[in-house]
Amino acid sequence: MLAFLLLFSIPIGCFASWFGWKAYQVGKKNVVFAMAWVAFLCFGSALLLAGWGYLSVNG
Repeated sequence: MLAFLLLFSIPIGCFASWFGWKAYQVGKKNVVFAMAWVAFLCFGSALLLAGWGYLSVNG
């Protein structure tokens, strides 16, 4: 289950970053901030899950 969440949070974060960049080019600031938060939450959760998994195996 941990690997499943980790596998899906990174592509969703990449898509949110790409979509935020396209919204920035168009000039939609609200969408840019929303996508930045989504990307931050996705990458942050992936980092926390990876760290927790690493510590549970090697700790």
